[in-house]
Amino acid sequence: MYHGVLDPQPGRFAFALFNNGRKVFETGKLMRARDAADLPDFIENAIQEAGLKLSDIQTWTVGAGPGSFTFLRLIAALVAGWQFSSNNIKFRCVPGAVALAAALKPAEKETVGVLYDGRNKELLYFGVIVENGKIKPSGETAILDAGKAVEFFKKRQNERLVSFESEKDAVEKILPPECRLSPALPDLYALAASDAPFDNDPDNLVYIRPAVTG
Repeated sequence: MYHGVLDPQPGRFAFALFNNGRKVFETGKLMRARDAADLPDFIENAIQEAGLKLSDIQTWTVGAGPGSFTFLRLIAALVAGWQFSSNNIKFRCVPGAVALAAALKPAEKETVGVLYDGRNKELLYFGVIVENGKIKPSGETAILDAGKAVEFFKKRQNERLVSFESEKDAVEKILPPECRLSPALPDLYALAASDAPFDNDPDNLVYIRPAVTG
């Protein structure tokens, strides 16, 4: 069975296709706001280059953040549209932080702090933990400026920390100097391997900082 993973990342969109757990391909595209209209064609072209059709992929995982409110909603809405047009398609939203933490290959019961550039001289913290071999949200999130970060990480001296390579410099400006950050690229297999249910819910997205609505 073919399974697609769509992961919105800072300034980038990643797409991987798996067949019974084996990676068929992984590709990506730099993204700016005006590039959003190109995404459906980009995805379908990548599928066609693999000798497949969109209808061949029956399950999808959407990287659900944390990240840009607009970008997350756009990807979730795209897959929800596919599901609406075909009852054979199922999808789910799983925090993209899982894929970033997976790059560190954490051990059973280990907690990893996934860090994001929160702008406004802040960083965002999203905790994940390994349970029964699966990487899952720990349920802990935080918005931290430099002062809050000192106290917050003082209690997590043994916790490994990871960020996107593209956000390393911004995160380290807020992170206490004694903290060691491991910048990485997400491992999209961790999203495909998640045991989260396929609930067809496009609203199951991660917003550490509340989304601004007009």
